Amino acid sequence: MRPVLVCLHALGSSAREFDALAAALGDDVEVLAIDLPGFGGAASEPPADVAGTADRVVARIAERDPERWFLLGHSMGAKVASVVAARAADGDDTLAGLAGVVLLAGSPPSPEPMDEDRRARMLAWADPGPLSPGAARAFVDANVGGPLPPAHDAEAVVDVRRSSPAAWTAWLESGSREDWSDRVGPLDLPALVVAGGEDGDLGPDAQARVHGPVYPRARFVTLDGAGHLLPRERPDEVAALVRELVGSAS
Repeated sequence: MRPVLVCLHALGSSAREFDALAAALGDDVEVLAIDLPGFGGAASEPPADVAGTADRVVARIAERDPERWFLLGHSMGAKVASVVAARAADGDDTLAGLAGVVLLAGSPPSPEPMDEDRRARMLAWADPGPLSPGAARAFVDANVGGPLPPAHDAEAVVDVRRSSPAAWTAWLESGSREDWSDRVGPLDLPALVVAGGEDGDLGPDAQARVHGPVYPRARFVTLDGAGHLLPRERPDEVAALVRELVGSAS
């Protein structure tokens, strides 16, 4: 039976950001991508804190009930992924079978390092909301190492625009600042931590600093020239790395 890769997206994104990754993985791995509360197909749902978002993810995993599975979190989704992985490590029967974790430009269990001027600009985009075309364009452009393929670029802009302003604001004001350090880690799981070489606050140095103590078995990889939107910027390279993790964790 092929393994399942449960994917949690970034701020301002959706489950669609993993479409290219799923295509690159083909029949090797089943991808279960989840829209988090306030984003994508769940944009009408009220925002949730990190614990509430983790509860939603666990419920979806329980519905699928995979025998052997991996957890991938991108940016915002990585913080939630670490909380879910900690629940698995604590013996939650619903999460039996977790074999490894992938973090892409991941937000850590500790408060996310973020430039405060940038946080303020991003908060202003959603006040009063919804996010404008100009704000969505600025967000995508600031988070890539180079232009995205046109189809991926268009989807990224649409995802930002359809984000719930309340969920966008809740993450920036509180979710990203939540501190789960005392409740998460060290986690004795195979892990892959990927950073974009051109990422700012969550680049290679930050990934090693914030995730090294949490995932002592982690492999750290930098994708030179990439920014923050790794599933859309480098899906083929991410897929190859995921295959390696899945194979090594067999």
